[in-house]
Amino acid sequence: MNKIGIGERIYNQLESFIMDKLVLQNSPGPVFKWIFKIPILEYKLGMGWLIGKFVLLLTTTGRKSGKLRHTPLEYIYDREHDRYRIAAGWGGKTDWYRNARANPHVTVQVGRRKFAAIAEPVSDEEVAKYMLDVSQRHPRMDKVWNRWSDRPLDSTFESYVYAARFFPSLWLCPEK
Repeated sequence: MNKIGIGERIYNQLESFIMDKLVLQNSPGPVFKWIFKIPILEYKLGMGWLIGKFVLLLTTTGRKSGKLRHTPLEYIYDREHDRYRIAAGWGGKTDWYRNARANPHVTVQVGRRKFAAIAEPVSDEEVAKYMLDVSQRHPRMDKVWNRWSDRPLDSTFESYVYAARFFPSLWLCPEK
């Protein structure tokens, strides 16, 4: 197992506290919805390189309006396949996720890198592996996962696969 750095430990403690105690269960709520949008301004001001290591900017086409919609999201980078994995909270009942599923042709900006991409679904098994890895490094994350799942995790891989459906994810694959 990799040694956990102090930065990762602090970040995870803060994130798990916010997601477990402060964010509403059925939506981010008005305050966090505004806070979660701050990185859009950073990217628009050309300062995406400051947060690009943690947050990408996803641009989707509104499934109803047809307008471009910008959403900052945490990501995991898969260097081997040059793709980014993003996860939707609230069981996938987020506008960006629904937009990307309706029209998978999206634009992604990560730091100074901007590219057209295809949003492809990630299997529940892949999401479960990630969740299990995070929980092994940061056991308090199980409380966060349990908060949105309708069945508590029991430390088996199968319970994580079941919970993964509440955190649907997409691979953002650069178009060739």
